[in-house]
Amino acid sequence: MKHLPRLSLLLFISVLQFHAQNLLNNGTFEFGGSGVGFVIDGNGYNLLSPPYSGSSSAGNYAFVNNPQTINTQFFQSFGDHTSGSGLMMVIDGTTTGGQQRFWKAGNNGGGVCNLVVGQTYTFSYWIRTASNSVSGAGELANIGVQFNNASNVTLTFGSATAPIPNLGWQQVRYSFTPTNACVNIELFNNNTNAVGNDFAIDDMSLNPPPKPLDFTYSITQPNCSNPNSGLITLYPRGGQAPYIFQLQGAGPIPTTNDTGVFDNLPAGSYTIGLQDANGTIVSESNVVVNSISPLVITPGDTVVCPNASLTFTASGGGNSYTWSSSPLDLDLSVTNQPTINVSPNNSTTYTVTSNVNVTNMIYNGDFELGNEGFATQYEYLNPTNPTGAQRTYGIVTNSNAWYNQFANCIDHTLGDGTGKMMVVDGSTFNLGNDKLWCQKVAVEPNKDYLFSYRIMTVSLSNNAKIRVEINGQSLGVQNALNINCAWNEVNYVWNSGNNLFADICLIDQETSAAGNDFALDDISFRTNSNCTAAVRVTMVTVDPYFGFSYPLNICPNEAPVSPSLEPTFQTGGIFSADPQGLNINPITGVITPQGTTPGTYNVNYTAQICGQNATETQVVVIRPLPGLLQLTGGDFYCEGQAFNPLELVVTGTPNYTIYYNIDGVPQVLTDVSSSPIVISIGNQYGVYDLDSITDAYCSNIMVGSQTIAMNEAPVTPILGGDTLHCKDGNVGEIFPTNITNGEIRWYGTAQLTDYLGSNQTFLPNNQTTTTYYATNFLNGCESPAGSITIYIEECPFIIPTAFTPNGDGTNDYWNIIGLDEKYPLNHVTVYNRWGEAVYESLPGGYNQKPFDGKFKGAMLPSSSYYYVIKLSNEASVEPLNGTVSIILKK
Repeated sequence: MKHLPRLSLLLFISVLQFHAQNLLNNGTFEFGGSGVGFVIDGNGYNLLSPPYSGSSSAGNYAFVNNPQTINTQFFQSFGDHTSGSGLMMVIDGTTTGGQQRFWKAGNNGGGVCNLVVGQTYTFSYWIRTASNSVSGAGELANIGVQFNNASNVTLTFGSATAPIPNLGWQQVRYSFTPTNACVNIELFNNNTNAVGNDFAIDDMSLNPPPKPLDFTYSITQPNCSNPNSGLITLYPRGGQAPYIFQLQGAGPIPTTNDTGVFDNLPAGSYTIGLQDANGTIVSESNVVVNSISPLVITPGDTVVCPNASLTFTASGGGNSYTWSSSPLDLDLSVTNQPTINVSPNNSTTYTVTSNVNVTNMIYNGDFELGNEGFATQYEYLNPTNPTGAQRTYGIVTNSNAWYNQFANCIDHTLGDGTGKMMVVDGSTFNLGNDKLWCQKVAVEPNKDYLFSYRIMTVSLSNNAKIRVEINGQSLGVQNALNINCAWNEVNYVWNSGNNLFADICLIDQETSAAGNDFALDDISFRTNSNCTAAVRVTMVTVDPYFGFSYPLNICPNEAPVSPSLEPTFQTGGIFSADPQGLNINPITGVITPQGTTPGTYNVNYTAQICGQNATETQVVVIRPLPGLLQLTGGDFYCEGQAFNPLELVVTGTPNYTIYYNIDGVPQVLTDVSSSPIVISIGNQYGVYDLDSITDAYCSNIMVGSQTIAMNEAPVTPILGGDTLHCKDGNVGEIFPTNITNGEIRWYGTAQLTDYLGSNQTFLPNNQTTTTYYATNFLNGCESPAGSITIYIEECPFIIPTAFTPNGDGTNDYWNIIGLDEKYPLNHVTVYNRWGEAVYESLPGGYNQKPFDGKFKGAMLPSSSYYYVIKLSNEASVEPLNGTVSIILKK
């Protein structure tokens, strides 16, 4: 394999590695339980068998495709790691101490042998927490691993503690170096907590150090019916998955994929290669897909007048030709020549068949190219198998030379001891499901293929049992002969049906270590290959078919539309349209939609056939472009409040797709079907720009913009003012304390339904306790409401007989309670003993400046003073009089 300059490889994608050498048997748990590749011998572990009760106990385990099957209440529902639908081992965590082993490698727990001392191996498994009731990391399973006969044991990836439930499957990897050819590997659970300590484990693997990246490939050459039907399939070997594959050649653009399968290839020389996860690239050039001469008929399909003489000539394909006709043409007498001369009286199809030499479609089926052209899960040992390792093979000329315990046998192809064959030491793993040899072949649908191979036994007892699978379906199982060095041919017939590929695999179902050793050679896949081609002769009738067509629906803004012409199209005619108004070229039939009036037109083509004019008609509909009639809604809205959405009114044919953007961010509204259409495109604030509209047939540019702005809600009023008043007394105005602009609106209910008016202040009533609400209306938006409660009380009218104006903050004023409230026209005068007025109140406002015991700024002496309280201006209301004492404390 050549290591060429780096190919332009673009991405990493996983691909199945047939060659991956997992040294553990039944690591996927698909092939059995304890005793098949591993054992469980820990105390406290008990196997559950179906049917399951749905209630497991500590130490119970089972091999299921869903953990919830064995514990419906406390286990999660999920699929296995291998495929999502296969088996895994599910364990209800043990409460038995002592590091009880729930998995030990080997059919009898004896570990894995045939390891190379000093090399670095990787042991891995996938684990997932099954419990749905984990409250902390201390409840999770903690998986311990014991390696015997090994050094340098290192946890290289993952954690010994099982993942928390929502992390799903997690891989754990260890590396180690064998100090003996056999190494024991044992797993146990260090956590014996009964709660949450439940887990599933799957895909156990033991892998030797990765080999250098390499690949092989197979080629299926094109068939004679299709010169572009070549196939190249790549099979990776070594390196580190995932891989990407690339093919270059026979075209300007490289092809990259994640399968390694490149089909529908024309003849040419290709460069193929792959890259692994480490970035290593290998490639090979001059991979040749052979050219083939396809079977063709000249001339092709034709339209003729009755009794016309025709000559058809076949070329390409194989080395012989056979003609037939449908319906039967009795004048077709010479059918085995490349050229026929016919004069049909009605429409007839003439078919020619060309036989091709049968070739083997298997690449390197005789192994003469060496270890090339196939995928395998066996290990390739070259030049010998000195220890008789199981699940291995070699490409050799003599089986005894590869392993000295095998018989002295030679290949089948040449039979002279110089030819090569595949010698196999059979697998003892996976219940006979390891794939020994696989190759992908391109096939033609609905054909019978003969698959065959040669097999011989090279070591007696427990002879190989070879199962053949194509596309995953078994064709049968055949035992090798119980005779050393005797070749036996095995054959199967397979019909391709609708398949375009045949994935062929050979699998040895015998898993006994004694014997089960054999050789393969001359693998073959063949068909009675032939090519066919046909030509149609259409006889002109009074109702001819000219073989032209247009799209049924055309949009006025499309580019010019040409008619589609079939091989039978009769040239030389004239195109026309009915009614007038369609822009059509009368010679070419090209329709120019621009400037054409929308509507339904009959496009006629008239040509002369066999001496008379004939006309064929096709219907064409010029659809009107969808258009914008009206754009409404939007403008602005207030924060926290609804508004009418932006709406479009358009014309056209449902269903519609509207393309627009909000503040430059593209948006799309799809599958709108109402008609006439009013399309709501939302009430998100921003600038809406309309781009285009597409209806069921056409698309049109729309021009329109609408700004939806969001105004912030005005500030909520904070209301102030006196909140306690006497009934029927004077009350003060209430007012917002934090509003400098905007209109204040007053309401009597929290629902803002009882509108009381708008003003910066509001005078409450003096009859009952009431809560008032006020909002701020600014820039078209109204704020949330603020509120204040005015309390109205029944106030007593009390005239104190004395007070102490000594400045101590207590009883410093002659406070006449309830006077202003009850008698808003009151007037108070206080006199000394000489009849001089020492105090006079404001009319109706005594409490605004009550008597403080001073006269002309000086404190009056302690004494009794005479007062007169005039309650009203009406003479019918008698004034009150009496004395009040000023007491100055010493």
